[in-house]
Amino acid sequence: MTAQEQQARWEACYAQTSATEAPPLPLLAAQAALLPLSGDALDLACGRGGNALFLARCGLQTQAWDYAASAVAALQLQAGELPLRAECRDVVAQPPLPNTFDVIVVAHFLHRPLFPFLVAALRPGGLLFYETWAGPYTGRGPRNPAYRLISGELEQAFSGLLPLFFHQDEDRITGVWKSAASGAALA
Repeated sequence: MTAQEQQARWEACYAQTSATEAPPLPLLAAQAALLPLSGDALDLACGRGGNALFLARCGLQTQAWDYAASAVAALQLQAGELPLRAECRDVVAQPPLPNTFDVIVVAHFLHRPLFPFLVAALRPGGLLFYETWAGPYTGRGPRNPAYRLISGELEQAFSGLLPLFFHQDEDRITGVWKSAASGAALA
């Protein structure tokens, strides 16, 4: 499937989705005590923006990026006066810049070449929340194994960060990592 076909598929999906607010990831809600009291956050490939809304309500200056214009438009309406800026953006073509975010959340999205960009985009002491599909297809998530992690892959991808929480079950991998306080990679 081409990038344009994928974009059209997601655009159609979000255009048909109700305007009700999406909940944040259970991981994000459960680990909210880790969030800083202020700072800059990114919900990468935000979809309906439940994580972005949660981060903004926690007081973080939040950016939400997705290439589905209908999802971004709906999120902008829901954001109201919250410190949230939703942007239609191809995150593969325009990854986050180095040292720009205190918190990054990625959910239900996997593009392995972005891993080093995510690590570099964290400020010293920054947090990365990541949840995606893993293992063989079991009836949920993408069927294509290219969009599913194998055991240990996510841990290896973020081995330069300090793991704060990690869980893997039959078809999901969930984790929270922290960048070194000095900005230097962890050994």
